[in-house]
Amino acid sequence: MRPDAACRVFAAFVRRCAARNGTTAMTNDTSERKRAARRVRSFALLGLLVAAICGARPALAQSCGDDLQKLAQKREASMQSINGVVAAAHGKPLDPAIFCAKTAPLISVESAMIAYMEKNKEWCQVPDDALAQLKAAHAKTIGFSTKACTVAEKIKKMKEQAAQGGGPPQAQPLPAGPL
Repeated sequence: MRPDAACRVFAAFVRRCAARNGTTAMTNDTSERKRAARRVRSFALLGLLVAAICGARPALAQSCGDDLQKLAQKREASMQSINGVVAAAHGKPLDPAIFCAKTAPLISVESAMIAYMEKNKEWCQVPDDALAQLKAAHAKTIGFSTKACTVAEKIKKMKEQAAQGGGPPQAQPLPAGPL
C-alpha cells in the first residue's frame, strides 16, 4: 500500500473511532463534556500527527529526489566538460594539467553525492548496488586524477629546471680528433 493511501485509511479509521465513542454527540453532564472534549482533543492531536507524518513523507522523499537530481546534474556537467577535453584532443595525448584541473570538480561532486546517499540511504531508499557503483566510479576518477596531477607536476618541475638551466645532467661531449 502506498504511504498516501495508508494515511487516508488511517485518517478514516480515526474519524470512525471518534464517531463511535460519541465524541460528536452533545451532552449536558459536565464531566461527560470534559471527557468528550479530551477525546476530541486527543483524536485531533492524533489526526494532526498523522497529517504531519503523512504530509512530510512525500515532501521529504520529493526533496531527496530533487537533491539527488541536482547532484547528478552537476556530475553530468563535469563529465561533459572532461569528455569535451578528450574529444578536443582528437586522439592525441591529453595535457595532464588540463585533465587534472577538469577532474577536480567531478571528484568534489561525486564525494558530495556519496556522502548524501550514505547519510540518507534509508530515507531515500538508495539501493546498495547504486551506491557501490558510484563508489567504484569515484575510486576510478580519483585514480585517473591522481595520475594526471602527478604527471602534470613532474612536467612542471622539469620545465622549471630546464628554464633555470639545471635540467637533467648533460652528457659530456666526446673528444674530437684523433685519439
